[in-house]
Amino acid sequence: MKIPELLAPAGNFAKMKTALHFGADAVYLGLKNFSLRNSAGNFTLEEMEEAICYAHELKKKAYLALNMIPVSSDFKELSIILPELSRLKPDGVIVSDPGVVSMLRRETPELNLHLSTQANTLNSESVSFWGKAGIRRIVLARELSIDQIHEMVANSGIELEVFIHGALCISYSGRCFLSLYMSGRDANRGECTQSCRWKYRVLEEAERDGEYFPIEEDSKGSYIFNSKDLCALPLLPELVFSGIDSLKIEGRMKSIHYVGITVDVYRKGLDILKEKGESAFREAVPELFAELARVSNRGFTTNFLKCTPGQNDYSFEKCGVSNPYAFLGEVVEKEKSTVLLKLKNPIHPGDTIELCDRGFLREKVHVEQVIDQAGNILDFGRSGEFIRLNGNFKTCVGGLARK
Repeated sequence: MKIPELLAPAGNFAKMKTALHFGADAVYLGLKNFSLRNSAGNFTLEEMEEAICYAHELKKKAYLALNMIPVSSDFKELSIILPELSRLKPDGVIVSDPGVVSMLRRETPELNLHLSTQANTLNSESVSFWGKAGIRRIVLARELSIDQIHEMVANSGIELEVFIHGALCISYSGRCFLSLYMSGRDANRGECTQSCRWKYRVLEEAERDGEYFPIEEDSKGSYIFNSKDLCALPLLPELVFSGIDSLKIEGRMKSIHYVGITVDVYRKGLDILKEKGESAFREAVPELFAELARVSNRGFTTNFLKCTPGQNDYSFEKCGVSNPYAFLGEVVEKEKSTVLLKLKNPIHPGDTIELCDRGFLREKVHVEQVIDQAGNILDFGRSGEFIRLNGNFKTCVGGLARK
């Protein structure tokens, strides 16, 4: 069985390390400019070099996102950084604009180009076109069914990638102008304000008598554009059997907890498929799915993978995400009978917490006392502090803590 690459988001260096620790085969990262997630933290050229080296030392891959839709003035700045990109040699450069494709093919022909989902590739003829233009991999549009993906893989001479998990946009493969109209910030240049998640009270077209969008509204308003999150976990065997080359998780702006746990779940699912087969995977799905529900989400949908989305695939009553577990921190040091946590949120005596590590390792811990790095007993642990947990834990450096 050919197991696809598991590709994870890396909004910053810490998230990249977490993704690789929990089992991602590759990560995708953005520079401070030119990517569609300007608020993710992202990387300077110097940080990008360190990140690529780090991934390569682990025998993993790092892809650079240059998928912003540029205007003419952007090309001057892009031309300045191309020599650096050529030197850094990322394993792939994700692009969406034909002008950027042309420029990179001309100036840096040694770089592997991956076509972003923003290019809306929906058919084999488009795959063939982009292959002849020098594209090595295509991130398929999110509006395809598994049968359509299977057909495109069978007729493709280049690598294909598909999104399997994360936030969805009301617009076609993410090409949205709602944020620009509502707030003056262009989603196609990495500045999306997620206007589709906002609360709306009225939607009408004043010039067309009898043509209207019916809204069932209560005191909360109505969230008519607010899609649930993509979750392809139940369809993982079908995607694997389609022959797809890469499975992609969305989330460069999500938390370390989201990145680590989501990667862990899909890694576990792929490993079960490879080692034990589809029947064992189906038995494991409820446990795996329950774990995905423990990280931030808006509810789940398979989007177009199974059938055209309907009303059940949108959240009409609320915008906010569900966060059943609070992320506490990361294990940064381990000794024989203790682990050291760097806290991201407070921890108190009496808390019952859970340590999480790759391979679906989960260890429950009752915190009797909060002890700092020097052995002092604290009233509680604050964000940014280091605290010790005593016990013979299996969780290693890079593991996460939550409650």
